[in-house]
Amino acid sequence: MLVHLFLTHSQEFLYDGVRVFFRSILSIFFRQIDIVGIDNIPKHGPIIFSGNHSNQFVDGLMVLTTAQHRVGFLIAEKSYKHPVVGTFAKLAGAVPVTRPQDSARPMQGTIVIRGRHVEGQGTVFLRDLVPGDKVRIKGQADQYKVETVASDESLTLSEDGPLPPAQATAASAFEKLAKVDQSRVYNAVFEHLKQGRCIGIFPEGGSHDRTDLLPLKMGIALIALGMVDKYNITVPIVPVGLNYFRGHRFRGRVVVEFGPPIRVPEDLIELYRSNRREAYQRLMAEVEDGMRATLVTAPDYHALHLVYTARRLFQKDNWIPSPGEKMDLNRRFAEGYKILMNKYGDERPAALNELERRLNDYQKTLHRLGLRDYQVPTLREDDSLRLCYTIAHLFLVFTLAMLPSLVLNAPVGVIARFVSSREQKKALAASRVKIEARDVIMSKKITLSIVLVPTLWIVYAVLLLRFTSLPPSTVAVLFFSCPIFSYLGVMATEAGILDAKDLKPVLLRLLPGARKKMATLPAERTLLQHDLRAYIHEIGPELGSLYTDKTVKWEEYIRKSSSATDLQSLLPSGSPNGKDGRADTEDTRGERNGHASSLSFTSPALAQAVNGRGTPSPLTFKPDEQFNKKDA
Repeated sequence: MLVHLFLTHSQEFLYDGVRVFFRSILSIFFRQIDIVGIDNIPKHGPIIFSGNHSNQFVDGLMVLTTAQHRVGFLIAEKSYKHPVVGTFAKLAGAVPVTRPQDSARPMQGTIVIRGRHVEGQGTVFLRDLVPGDKVRIKGQADQYKVETVASDESLTLSEDGPLPPAQATAASAFEKLAKVDQSRVYNAVFEHLKQGRCIGIFPEGGSHDRTDLLPLKMGIALIALGMVDKYNITVPIVPVGLNYFRGHRFRGRVVVEFGPPIRVPEDLIELYRSNRREAYQRLMAEVEDGMRATLVTAPDYHALHLVYTARRLFQKDNWIPSPGEKMDLNRRFAEGYKILMNKYGDERPAALNELERRLNDYQKTLHRLGLRDYQVPTLREDDSLRLCYTIAHLFLVFTLAMLPSLVLNAPVGVIARFVSSREQKKALAASRVKIEARDVIMSKKITLSIVLVPTLWIVYAVLLLRFTSLPPSTVAVLFFSCPIFSYLGVMATEAGILDAKDLKPVLLRLLPGARKKMATLPAERTLLQHDLRAYIHEIGPELGSLYTDKTVKWEEYIRKSSSATDLQSLLPSGSPNGKDGRADTEDTRGERNGHASSLSFTSPALAQAVNGRGTPSPLTFKPDEQFNKKDA
C-alpha cells in the first residue's frame, strides 16, 4: 500500500523533497529571506507566477521555496540539460523551452534599419534568413522578427514586436536568431495548467544584473489568453518581485514580494478574438505594471544606492520597519526620485543638487572608513567596555568556527569563489544586457557547493577509513555529523564577521586622520538627516500620493505612471514651488515660506517612519527634538 501511495504521488513527494532541500541550502547562502504579500496568492491553482530575473537559478529557487503551491518553471533548454540544474529541474517538474537567443550566430555583411525596412550591405538575406527568423544588432538586446525577405539586401520587419530605434546611415554587424516552433512547449504548459497546477515564468527571457526590468516577452499573454480561448479557464497571473540586497554575496538578504493577482477581464477576451496582437500588448502592459509594483527600480546603481541611503537617513534611528514597510518606503523614495529627475532634468534646483552631493559624500565617507550607516550614531559612545566585549566575543566565535570552517567550508568556498569569478567574466563577455554579470555568481556558487560539499565529506570519510583505526560506525557518525558542523561553522563565522565590522570603527580611532573624521561624522549625519527631512517636507506636496497617502496601492500607481506620457501628470496641480491647491491658511503659508515651527507630515506612513510609531492622524516631527546645531 505504501509503495502504491508513493508511486501514485511520486511527483509530489519528489517536489516536496526538492523544496525542503533548497530551503536548507538558501538558509545557508542567505542570512534573511523576507516574504511580503503572501496573502495575494490564490489558495487554489492554476496560477502563473511572473517574476523578475536578476539572480539566474536562484530566482526560481526563491519562488519554489516561498510560494504556497508547487510551481513548475519554464526553463531554458540549455539549463535543462545542465547536469546539476537540469536534474533538480526535472524533479521539480520544469518545462524546457528552446530560446531563439541560444542559437544566435553572426551573419555575413552589415545592415541599416530604417523603421521597419532593413537594408543590407554585403548580405545574403535570401540564403540566410526566412520569415519568422529574428535579427539582432551586434551588442544589443532587442530582437526584430523578419516579416518578408525581398532580396539579398532588402527585408521587412514584422509589426509584431518592438519598433527598432531610428538609426543613422552607419551600417552595423548583426546576428541571426533562428525561428523556433514553440507549439510543443505551449501544449505542455496548457496541459500543466489544465490539471490545476502552477507554472513560473521569468518573462524578461534571461537573467541580468540591471536595476530595472528588461523588455518582457509575450509568452505569458499567449499562455493566459490561450487558456481562455482553448479551455475557457481564466488563470490568474501573480507578479513576483525578487528584491536582492547584496544578492551575489554570501549571506546576503532578499525580499520576495507577491503582488495582487492579475485576472484576464472579459473585454480583453473579446479583444483577443478580434485583434490578438493588441490583446497581447494590453495584458503584457498589465503584467509589467504588476511586476514593477513589487520591485524597487532605479535608472542605475548610483540612483539605487542614493535611494537606500536617503531612506535610511529619513527613518528614525531606533525604528525597525517590517519588510513590507521598508519596501514601501524604498519604493516611495525611488518613484519620488524619478519624478524629480523627470521634472527638472538638467536644470535641477541648487538645493536638490546640494542635497544629492552631500548624500554622495556621506556614502563615500562610509565606504572609505569601512563603516555602515547604523554604526555612525554609536561613534559618540565610550568604546572601552564595548571594545573589550567585542574582542572577547570575536575570539570566542572564531575559535568555535575555526575547525569546522577551515576543514568543511573553506576548501569549497575558495574553489567556488574562483570558478564563479571566471564564469562571471565569461557571462559578461557573452551577454548583451549584463552590466557586471553579478547575477551568475551566487547560482554558480550554489551549484558547485551542491556537488563539492558532499564530495569533500566522502573524501574525508575515505581518508579516515584508510589511514586511521576508527571503526566504520564511528566514521559513519562523523560523516553524517558533517552537515551540522558545517552549518554551525557558517553561523559562527558570520557572527565573527559582524563582530569584526563592529570592531573596525573602534580600531580606526587609533589612526589620527580617521579619528578626526569619525569624531565629526555623527554630527554631520544628524545635520544631513535633519536637512533631508526638511527638504522632503518642503517638496512633499509636489510628490502627490507618494507623500500624502498612508497606503499607496502600488499596482494602481505604477499603472498610472506607465500610461502617463509625462510623470508630472501624476502630480497635483500647482506651481513648481509646491503649491498644491490647498487653502492658503496661516499654517500652509508657514510651510511654504519655510518658517514653520515644526515639520508636519500629512502622510501617516512618512510620519511613522520619522517618529517610529504609527497613528491614523498626521504627526508632528519637531526639529529641535532630533537636532541641535551645537552638535555640529
